[in-house]
Parts: sequence; structure tokens; C-alpha cells
Amino acid sequence: MVTATKPRYTLIDPTTLPIVPEFEGAPRLDDLKNKRVGVIDDSKVNAKEYLEQLTDLIDQRFGIASIKYHAKPSASKPADPAVVAEMAEECDYVIVGIGD
Repeated sequence: MVTATKPRYTLIDPTTLPIVPEFEGAPRLDDLKNKRVGVIDDSKVNAKEYLEQLTDLIDQRFGIASIKYHAKPSASKPADPAVVAEMAEECDYVIVGIGD
């Protein structure tokens, strides 16, 4: 004789503990007036155009002392660590832009 049983379900708690980064971010700037800006383009379609318009807008509103521009070879690759270190040294802030 076959007896029907109720199905059993296993409940799983999907919550996790917060992930704490192993580094601290740079301190916030007091303002954007006449700062040295770094720009990293991810090489996706329209990224360059977007970043050009964004830096033009920042320049109109706050002024830009200088712009250091870097285009990654592809969106799937990280920026060269040497470029990141150079921008950290030479720029007050960096904008990373994506396209599409």
C-alpha cells in the first residue's frame, strides 16, 4: 500500500554579513573648483562622448585646472595599475565612465 506524504521543504536564510572592504576610500573634496581631473574611459560605445560632455559641464560650473585622460583597451579589463597610481598622484579626483 502507498501512502501519500506531504512534501518537505528546506528553508535557507539568504542574508549575509556585510562585506567590509580592505581599504578606505579617498577623503571627500571640499569643492570641485579648479581641480585636476582624471578620466578613465572603459572603451564602450559612447563612453568618450559622455565623458567629454561631463567634463565640459564640470568645467563650466567649477572650472578644471587640467584633465588627464586614459582609455582602457576594453571594458572587460581593469585599468593598468600604473595608470591608476599615476592618476592618484597627479589628479585631485577621477571619473570612471561607461558607455552603451
